Amino acid sequence: MLEYANLKALAVVVSEGGFDRAAKVLHITQSAVSQRIRQLEEKVGQSLLIRSNPVVATPTGKRLLRHYSQVQLLESELRAEMDADDPNHPTTVRIAVNADSLATWFLPALAGMFSRHAWLLELIVDDESYTHHLLKNGEAVGCVTTTEVPMAGCSSEFLGTMEYLCVATPEFAARYFSEPSDTTSLSNTSSFNAINQAQLAKAPAVVFSTKDKLHEKFLAQYFNMTPGQWWQHTIPSSESFLEAINLSLGYGLVGHLQAKPLIDRGILIELTPERRMRVPLFWQHWNIKAKQTTLVYRALAATAQHNLLQA
Repeated sequence: MLEYANLKALAVVVSEGGFDRAAKVLHITQSAVSQRIRQLEEKVGQSLLIRSNPVVATPTGKRLLRHYSQVQLLESELRAEMDADDPNHPTTVRIAVNADSLATWFLPALAGMFSRHAWLLELIVDDESYTHHLLKNGEAVGCVTTTEVPMAGCSSEFLGTMEYLCVATPEFAARYFSEPSDTTSLSNTSSFNAINQAQLAKAPAVVFSTKDKLHEKFLAQYFNMTPGQWWQHTIPSSESFLEAINLSLGYGLVGHLQAKPLIDRGILIELTPERRMRVPLFWQHWNIKAKQTTLVYRALAATAQHNLLQA
């Protein structure tokens, strides 16, 4: 039988990145934290932490963290069933989500429900192709991901599709994608339909992060380009990413929920109307009978129905 005080110590050491900070959070000495981790490692017969800076969990440590997080969620539900949701001991629900969803439809989907139940929301933001790793490692109880096939012990539900449009300001498009003789209006996207590889090699792109491969896939699929054949700004913030495009720093792929209002106002134009990228999103969560994950999915699905593409 595992001692949950020791499991809690493991979780806090990993979340805080070290023993000293964990000791302050747990209100015990650093020596006591080390002793709890040592007892846990002796119990399972394996090392649970890589003593780096910051400290990280080993594969076995991650499995224990996942188990501990699941037990915490079930205990929170049990308290709710016995005493109703207790504002003095609120449930924390950890969810991994991609930045584009967070910047548009995600928070409105959950705000009302979390307020009603007095739950606490802890978000981990990562690229949508990586969020499922956070679920696998036990760092989140659910995630918005592009991975359709459910991981072991998890369920996967389709939410909808985010469509990405290749956009730029009219000024940027005129500078990099217009022929010298082109006299058509800058707001007329048809003048940019013949964008070619040579132009894209000179026009700086705006890319969200090094993990984000959407831009790379776009150029590979439609223009037969490989990494190293174009220049890019890397801006790992959804708001600043869009601002950089609005400021004519570069062109980029923007989700339809953010792009279309700006196109309608003439702030941006779509450079390749016939060439878009569609990214299906799924909700994956642990297969445990916890009302939190069930209600979160219902709320996300209802909002996604009206914001994401369903076909």
